[in-house]
Amino acid sequence: MSEPTDKPADVTYLDIPTAPHVYFDIAPAHGVIANGVEVELAARTLNPLTDGTVEVKFVTTARLRCSQAGAQHLRNALDAVLKMFEASQQGPAAASKLN
Repeated sequence: MSEPTDKPADVTYLDIPTAPHVYFDIAPAHGVIANGVEVELAARTLNPLTDGTVEVKFVTTARLRCSQAGAQHLRNALDAVLKMFEASQQGPAAASKLN
C-alpha cells in the first residue's frame, strides 16, 4: 500500500471553526480492530486531596478511531511538525512556519 500524499488534489478541505481542540500528554493505549485503528489519548491532572497534598492522575481526553490511511496521514502530519521543532532549534524563524 502506498503512503498518502500530504495534500491530495481530489480532497476538498472545509475548516469548521467550532471543531473541538483535543489536548493530551500521552497516548497510553492503541490497537487495531476490524481494520480500524484505535488510539487512546490522556492528559495529566492534579487532584487536590483533603490532607493538602496533590494526587497526579492521567485521564482520558479522547479516543481516536480511523482507517489505516487516516493513521498514515496523522503520522505524516506528526512527523512534519516534529521536523519543525528540529528546525526551530537551529533558528528562531523556522519555528513560526505553518504548512
